[in-house]
Amino acid sequence: MYEARKICNFLIARTDAQFELTNLRLNKHLYFIQGWSLTSRPGGLIRNHFLAWKLGPVIRPVFDTFKVYGESKITEPARYLDYLSGQTRPVSYDDIKAEDAEIIARVFESYDRFTTSQLVEMSHELGGPWDVVYQAWSKDNRLNLRIPNELIRKHFLKEAGGQVRH
Repeated sequence: MYEARKICNFLIARTDAQFELTNLRLNKHLYFIQGWSLTSRPGGLIRNHFLAWKLGPVIRPVFDTFKVYGESKITEPARYLDYLSGQTRPVSYDDIKAEDAEIIARVFESYDRFTTSQLVEMSHELGGPWDVVYQAWSKDNRLNLRIPNELIRKHFLKEAGGQVRH
């Protein structure tokens, strides 16, 4: 599994996106990448957890990293503070395994043809993982907004017709 910002930097650097990658759009792509990867591996590809925010599934560290762009295109990779040197450095993605990079790219390309509004709508599917968690939270906002991976897995397995994908 990979830290989500590593996958973000992979997408920012290597993908010729049809639409500009914004914070909102990037979070939706991560959700679909994680969903499909959960159909073939227990933890999926992303080790971070998704939260059910108003505009759909969000990974908080990704949102926080790219919020400086607002609704505009992301133009720089995610960075981290190297405590030894005191400098900020781009989060490296060169250790993503080839077979994982293929899955990431394939899922991204499958969903890149949709507008951001369509991606939001798809992630808000009635009875889907985001909807289940967000509706429960709407009734009792003391509940956690975290979307369990198992809920995401079951949804995407259903989308795949119950078949594990490779």
